Amino acid sequence: MSDQQSAFKQLYSEMFRNGGDFAKLNVPKKQIKCYVKESFPHFLVTDNYFYVACYFTKKAVDEFKQKYSNMNITDLKSRVIMITEWTLEMNRVDSSSVFTSYGGLEVRLIVKQFKPNVTDKDKVVLSRHPVNLYRDDEMKTLIQNYTHSCVAGAVQSGAKGDLPDISKFSAKAGVGQGVVSFASGGNFNGWGFKDGKTPTQDVNSIFKQEKGNEAYKRLHAPSNQGKAKVIGGA
Repeated sequence: MSDQQSAFKQLYSEMFRNGGDFAKLNVPKKQIKCYVKESFPHFLVTDNYFYVACYFTKKAVDEFKQKYSNMNITDLKSRVIMITEWTLEMNRVDSSSVFTSYGGLEVRLIVKQFKPNVTDKDKVVLSRHPVNLYRDDEMKTLIQNYTHSCVAGAVQSGAKGDLPDISKFSAKAGVGQGVVSFASGGNFNGWGFKDGKTPTQDVNSIFKQEKGNEAYKRLHAPSNQGKAKVIGGA
């Protein structure tokens, strides 16, 4: 089977092709049935081909806890969930710290309502090992093309922002002059989208709500086990 059948790849590709405008997506906006690859410290879901991160609104978390009080969101690993209300937003991020991104850009799956799949009585076994969507060569090329089109459009329109004025370059300056950290945003105004602003809840905060601060502290407490001891002497 080809990864062209990946629902996430289709959705995210359309976001970049349409300049981060979710309203322009030419894809069916129906509920998403997906497998939870990881539920803590990141909530990652997969369509059996690629995995992406979920970002939950407070409404989504509160409704889930109200309807499924016997379940923890951070314990949903290896379960199937139905995302019944959702949207996609594009954001500028630091890709060195956000692994579900590339080139300083991340499309986020904003979950507004979801539920466990009631027919999922047993844990599902995937038929393949899903990989990070942002490490797919076609996705990286698509993001690079989008970034290039933004730069080219800004130059043609005369936008300055963070773009350097080459007339002020010095022959004695270092090789770094004129290098633009485009993907990180800054004051550059050539992007074709506005960063998503939907407030979401951090998975660590959800863990604390479900299991308490003490459980979170114990989980992150430094362990004395396995430490090597250095013994000196003649």
